[in-house]
Amino acid sequence: MARNQSVTTSGAPSARAIAAWGAATVGLAVVGVAAGRLAIVHRRTLRATRPGRTLSASHAANASRGQDPLTTFNHHGHIGDPINVQVVGTNGQLGASFSTAGWYRADEIGLLTSARISVDSMLSRVYSAAPVSDRYLFGRKEDYAFERPGPNVRERDHIRFWNTGRVAPDSRPIWIGSATKDVAVELSHTTHLPTHQIGPDLDAERALVISELAQSGYVIGEGTRPGFGKETHGVNGGGDPYFTDGMIAELRLADVRTHPLATHVRGPLGARIARFLERLARNRLPREGLERAERELARLGRSSEGRLAPIQEPTPAR
Repeated sequence: MARNQSVTTSGAPSARAIAAWGAATVGLAVVGVAAGRLAIVHRRTLRATRPGRTLSASHAANASRGQDPLTTFNHHGHIGDPINVQVVGTNGQLGASFSTAGWYRADEIGLLTSARISVDSMLSRVYSAAPVSDRYLFGRKEDYAFERPGPNVRERDHIRFWNTGRVAPDSRPIWIGSATKDVAVELSHTTHLPTHQIGPDLDAERALVISELAQSGYVIGEGTRPGFGKETHGVNGGGDPYFTDGMIAELRLADVRTHPLATHVRGPLGARIARFLERLARNRLPREGLERAERELARLGRSSEGRLAPIQEPTPAR
């Protein structure tokens, strides 16, 4: 009969069994400590963000009457960045339009992602789906954040979106968003913690978002409506100055089915897969969306395949 290897001939546990039980005990202890620490951090985060969530929730009633807030709020309850984009579409259509345009969904803020963005910032490396600081509307942080990475993690174009809870005449959700460009990493003028500094020209970033989504073929309607309603110079919650003409771009996306990955593209590999799926389904996009894409590409001097169009008259050398 084979002997039980976990006990000695006298019936006492073997050294191997004792070591295994010890390792398991230590592992459970580490997991328990980590879980407890995460619970503490979660409670502290909820307390720290209560001012922003509470103040932003006060605008929910106005939003239900079609009066959207003009700015976001940071976790201290200070005014954040102006709202400058409105989109009509499902969450899948929203994600598909950005993934087709080459934007990624931002990672959630966590221990690992915060550590990575800090290291990548010091080393000037690219982090395609780097997390964005949470901003608050309707009592919650952004529902989606999309970004177009720059040459390193310090620079990027990005936009946060919230579902307003209202629907358009075609019963699709109405989203409002705040588009800004990160240009550097700095110490916040209000919290003195590392954060991104935004570029002051918010209208240029709004125009970029319109152009990028138009090139995707998903935009079938567009217009503007007043936000501030006038030229405005302000300072956001991080102490960064900005200026804007006070208008909000309104975009209506093609009402088509989208693939399951549409809202989950967080890096180059996912983007390649999503673009392949989008190419297969591109014939489902309506003619007005494809024609709008062609006009935008022509305006930028590009072909529909994304290559530079031939230049008829070269620019004289200076």
